[in-house]
Amino acid sequence: MQQHALRTALTLYADGTLSLETAAGRAGVAPDRLRRAAARRGRDRGRDPTVTEAERVTVGAD
Repeated sequence: MQQHALRTALTLYADGTLSLETAAGRAGVAPDRLRRAAARRGRDRGRDPTVTEAERVTVGAD
């Protein structure tokens, strides 16, 4: 189960849906561990200048 949570958190972090801290919290790991896992998989947002915090959009459902 933890592997699934980690994979999901990595995807949501890499896509810019969740911040590093939020994704790590949902996966039950330290933010540093999630960042290292993302870097190993080539999905570290910190290294991708095309994804910025300014591009994040807050959405809601009615």
